[in-house]
This record gives sequence, C-alpha cells and structure tokens, in this order.
Amino acid sequence: MTEDNVTETVATVQQALRDFDRKKLEKYVKSSTLTYILNLAKNKSQFSDLGKSIFADLEMEVQSVDLTKKTVTVHITNKDLQSVASSFAVDVTSKYSNLQLLQKLNDDEFLNTSLADLTDNISKVNTKIDTTLEISITQSKHNLVLNFDDASEDAVSGGALGAVQTIVGKKTQSTSAKK
Repeated sequence: MTEDNVTETVATVQQALRDFDRKKLEKYVKSSTLTYILNLAKNKSQFSDLGKSIFADLEMEVQSVDLTKKTVTVHITNKDLQSVASSFAVDVTSKYSNLQLLQKLNDDEFLNTSLADLTDNISKVNTKIDTTLEISITQSKHNLVLNFDDASEDAVSGGALGAVQTIVGKKTQSTSAKK
C-alpha cells in the first residue's frame, strides 16, 4: 500500500461510480448499500441508469493519506440530492407498504416510471454539496478497497442515501409502533 496506490484507487472508484461499473465497484468498494443496489442492477437496468444519474457529477479529491491508520481523507462533491431523494421516498412510501415496495422491485412498469421520474428530477438539480471525510482502506488479494460506511455512502450519493434512509426508517418505525 502506497500513497500513489491509494490515490489511484480513489480515482478508479470515482470513475466506476460515475459509470456505475458493477465489476469495478464490486472489486474496489466495500459497501453494504451499494452491494444491494449492484445486485438489483444485475437484473434491472433501471438501477444502473439511476446509479449513473446519481454519480454523474461526483468528484472525489484526495486530501491526505495515512498509511499507518490505513485511511484516506477525501473531499467529495456531488449534486445536492437530499431534497429530490427525500421527495421520492415520501411519495413511494405514502403509496406502498415496505412489503409492497419490495415486490415492486420486480415490476418493470413501476421501475420504468418511478426511476425515470427520479432520474429526470436528479438531472434538474443545479446545487452542489460537499464534505470531507476519512475512509478506511483494506488490501484485498489483488487491489486496495475503499470501505464505505453510512457517511461515505451518503456523501458520494449527494445526500440521497441518508434522505431515503431517514424517510424509510421513519415509516418502518411508525409501522412497528402500530403493531
């Protein structure tokens, strides 16, 4: 592990996210949420299109590398997608239960309409959001891997992930409280 390897890995991850390159993302990023979405994208191109839309304007700039701690500090800039993602999550969770939403993941008509609308709304966002955070790095057999936690996932997604998790989490909590 060298500073150059870390910097190259960050650049590779940035481009893989922009292209929503499943093979490279699976190789260079460890992320529970991204892995879930990548698995959906294997069978549903709508998720690949959405990923490309979310990450199209992503910029990841290495600020520093700490080889002892095995971390990289990265300045991340993307479109501010919090509002768009939140509105989308509120809309779908007001119409469907969590179980119904899971079933909708196999409904091409629903995915074509809903995700196309979301992608269109993402394309209209003009504001940016940026943050600097520390990401841990591990060495796999053949390459370095960036380990995305919730904060990293939220940062690279322009706040979309956190917004969706907040809305879906609230609905799950309120549904659980009603039982």
